[in-house]
Amino acid sequence: MSEDDSTVSLETLRQVFNEALDNLQERAGDTVELDKDFFWSIPKEALYDPYTTPDPEQLTLGQLSSSWGTLNRMHANGDYMNNYTLVWLAEILQALGHRAP
Repeated sequence: MSEDDSTVSLETLRQVFNEALDNLQERAGDTVELDKDFFWSIPKEALYDPYTTPDPEQLTLGQLSSSWGTLNRMHANGDYMNNYTLVWLAEILQALGHRAP
């Protein structure tokens, strides 16, 4: 992996993110229903270790409605957006990406 591929410009990421959301909004409208709720969650230690197969006991269930509910409440209450906020956001974005035509 080159240095350019492993260094993320937050401004470029923001622009790409906004373009992706604009594209989704053009195709789907102002709201998108999450057609699935539960998903497999893999601990970060196993998620980023491609040389070791995760032990089935490491797998847990995540819930999109819970992730979205947490994000929604944090936003509505003006709560501090911590680093884990990005994980909940990624779970929602992954589900949207998987359902997109």
